[in-house]
Amino acid sequence: MFFEVRKEIVEALTVRLGDETTVISGQRGGVSVRVLENGAWGFAATNDENANVKGLLDKAKRLAELGGGSVKITNGEKITDRKVAKIEWADSEEMFGLVKDAQKKTRMEKIATSTLSLSAKKIKKIYSNSNGSEIEQEDAYFYFACNAIAKDGKIVSGSETAAKRGSYKEIDFDKVAETAAKSALTQLIAKTPPKGKFTVVLDPRMTGTFIHEAVGHAAEADAIVAKESTFCGKFGKRVGNELVNIYDDPTLPYFGGYEYDDEGCKAKRAVLIEKGMLVGFMNSNETAAELNIERNGHARADGYNAQPLVRMSCTIFKPGNDSDIFDIKEGVYVKGSAGGSVDVFSGGFMFKAKEGNMIRNGEIAEPLRDIVLIGNINEVLNNIEAVGKDFATHPGICGKNGQHAFVEDGGPHIRVKELAVG
Repeated sequence: MFFEVRKEIVEALTVRLGDETTVISGQRGGVSVRVLENGAWGFAATNDENANVKGLLDKAKRLAELGGGSVKITNGEKITDRKVAKIEWADSEEMFGLVKDAQKKTRMEKIATSTLSLSAKKIKKIYSNSNGSEIEQEDAYFYFACNAIAKDGKIVSGSETAAKRGSYKEIDFDKVAETAAKSALTQLIAKTPPKGKFTVVLDPRMTGTFIHEAVGHAAEADAIVAKESTFCGKFGKRVGNELVNIYDDPTLPYFGGYEYDDEGCKAKRAVLIEKGMLVGFMNSNETAAELNIERNGHARADGYNAQPLVRMSCTIFKPGNDSDIFDIKEGVYVKGSAGGSVDVFSGGFMFKAKEGNMIRNGEIAEPLRDIVLIGNINEVLNNIEAVGKDFATHPGICGKNGQHAFVEDGGPHIRVKELAVG
């Protein structure tokens, strides 16, 4: 029998300014036990931080025995470690003041309303398992967002976000608010894009969104095991041209990073695509055993009362050597992401950009709005024709199977030929 115990304590603060002002703070936490017995997992959790772990262990064991299955895991090493990040926290009054001051930056002509929100969490995790591992981690996460509404005959919106681990002081609250407002004002004068296939330049944020949604989810090992990914059967084969180099690295000092995952595995870089070849997947203990590959610490749970899933952390498109990304006669420049959808089985996707511009004779021209990109993962990875030397990332919160995880993704400007714009 294998078992693991996870305890989590979260100190949280939420500040929201909009039509109403909300400030909520508090602490929550709990304990969970997961047992592998008879080839099946059993799971039990409680919000009582001081609960009897033996009682939870017995309950989880009974649930596992009732299930039955063929689950196998790798023989993980015994780890004893304590990682406490340098954290800069503040009381609710100070954080409220930062958000309130930032709201002033949205007070521009034609900006009708704005909504700003700050979510701050200090998270302490304690992990142990039947192999003798004892791991304690503590870190803080700050996520700030602003949405501005502009009116002038029509109603449009602009948004911006920023997030950091460890310190709220590294977030430029004023800049986030001002950027959101200016984006909204740009949308007032922007035109809808022409429809058809164009050469498209993605800014680092859209590059990050593309590799996260279209590549990252397809390279999560649970999708491979379930045969739900467009990458099934393609390990060691070419999925893009030689300009494509993508990896996911939890050890980076970004919003999605961490030292150990929620299965007590040391975080490691997972190289996914190298020079166009599919060379790796992000995995959990179970999927690593299923695929007979090395664990790389990508199992994460959305709180003590959730079971770990294979998740991305910091997903990166490696910069290239091109400095003339915009050197085309005509094309479309897309900036940021405003949502979309991906079918990881077929590889089809649809992304909406926050904003953009036409490109004419190598110059960035008139602004565009409501830009939608439609394509297929495999086609795009083969149609990339230039990869910039620049580099930038952007944080976010990723949803999967009802759970959420802190992530960050990005890369350089990239240029793609024959991409459908709608």
